[in-house]
Amino acid sequence: MNKTIIMNISGVIFHIEEDAYEILKNYMNKIKAHFASYRDNFEIITDIENRIAEMFSDLLIADHKQVIVQTDVETVIAKMGNPSDFEDENSEFTSSDEVELNIKRKLYRDIDDRIIGGVCSGIGHYFGVEAKWFRIAFFLLFVLYGFGLLPYILLWIVMPKAKTRAEKMEMKGEKINLHTFQKNFEEELDAVKTKFNDAQEQVKPGLARLGSFIRDILNGFADFLNNTGKVVLKIAGIILITLDGIALVIAFILLLIFLGYAGNTDVSSIFPLNALTPSLRPIIYICSFFVIFIPLLGLLFLILRVIFNNRSIARTVSFSMLMIWIIALATGIFYIAKNATDFKEEASFSESIGLKDNASKTFYLNIGGEHTIQENILGSINQEGDKIITITGNDRDFDTPNRIDLSLNLIKEGNISLTKTYTARGRNISEALKNAQAVEYYYSQKDSLLTFDYRPDLKSGALWRDQSVNLKLNIPVGSTLYIQKRFVNHFLRNEMYDCLNDDDDSENYIKVMATKDGFTCKRTEKAIERQKNYNQENHIDQPIDKDIIF
Repeated sequence: MNKTIIMNISGVIFHIEEDAYEILKNYMNKIKAHFASYRDNFEIITDIENRIAEMFSDLLIADHKQVIVQTDVETVIAKMGNPSDFEDENSEFTSSDEVELNIKRKLYRDIDDRIIGGVCSGIGHYFGVEAKWFRIAFFLLFVLYGFGLLPYILLWIVMPKAKTRAEKMEMKGEKINLHTFQKNFEEELDAVKTKFNDAQEQVKPGLARLGSFIRDILNGFADFLNNTGKVVLKIAGIILITLDGIALVIAFILLLIFLGYAGNTDVSSIFPLNALTPSLRPIIYICSFFVIFIPLLGLLFLILRVIFNNRSIARTVSFSMLMIWIIALATGIFYIAKNATDFKEEASFSESIGLKDNASKTFYLNIGGEHTIQENILGSINQEGDKIITITGNDRDFDTPNRIDLSLNLIKEGNISLTKTYTARGRNISEALKNAQAVEYYYSQKDSLLTFDYRPDLKSGALWRDQSVNLKLNIPVGSTLYIQKRFVNHFLRNEMYDCLNDDDDSENYIKVMATKDGFTCKRTEKAIERQKNYNQENHIDQPIDKDIIF
């Protein structure tokens, strides 16, 4: 029978035989004496005790026993090493376990070598790769693909941080013994001295770490450029040169087209070119060409110089190109500003047109095609010599901006009529009126059916001067209107929104009554429901009228 003692190591209770306890006690006294002169001796001793407690726990579990015996203590001492083995600074400590090649590493966050959370540094220790490569990978994933932040945060949450020296040594794959404890402490001491000497890093540690991270990225990128990156850059340079050359050719072709030397299309009628005064167009086109062409040409020379190390352009030529670009830009701005004076004044004129009435005072309002063109055709069988062409479809990409507004106006007595107001801008009032007269807008009436064009147009050769058309349809009290849904969507959507049911295709018209109180139409079921919800939210207690007045 052997006497046992209850022992507390690092907060863990162990049962140990008396002779084993004496050996362990002498061993710990030697360790404390060896590290007594160290500044962080208490932390070092605590880490060593934590490691010894962990090793004792593993031995008890492996041997299925509850008491620590002398052989267990000797095993732990053999693995940890004796202070006397490396008291001589010129001798190298080795133990039986140092010859093991496969040292199991654990994944921790390295809080001593971190930029944000120490994730990349910890992964680098685990795989034996420099942390900068993982930092570059996360950075590129985030910048190029928007992916990288989420996995970093998840790893930050999952990975524990290495707090104690033992955990830091496990993270780096170092054997946990006295030699590595001392080596680890000396490395930390050297690092502290280095940081202490670096005043800038002490004052701005965050900025210094950011600078170190950026330097790591730049160094990694430089290494990449020195190898396969050169080939990739040259391929990219060839692609950029090709695209730039195509853009230069396109710019030159467009100049010829705009000046009328190439192509059969009259581009002067396309917006915004139809806003330019004909006498100013050539100089504005040429200036625009140089403003675009010279930067493209400069980009071509820059690619050749940077990627292919080709100094094919002299400094005087570069300076001349810059001066031409500045002159072209200034000249273009001057003539565009001069062209803008044609929008100085605004003028308008109106005309009132009587429409055919009917006994029932019922009218149908429809919307027609895009716009109508009326031309005089010589020899036409039409006695008036007019040919009406209605455009029902059009490519709207380059359409001239047009403003058209139609409103319903209630009159107490009289017949239905239409008031058209044309507005435009010009250099002066007379020019503005002339430009307003260049607007063409058509409508037609057949019995009770009134059809209005979708939009106005400009007469052939007319310049765009912010022309607009305002239509006022004068409706007498007692009239009934059946308004096409498409007409409502285009002209009256704001006023008749609650009467418009786009989901119901069975009814193409909305009935509107002209009463003495105004125009009325029936609310849709959705509009009634919306009003109910609004009244409930705002605690409004009043009945909902199924008819609305606008």
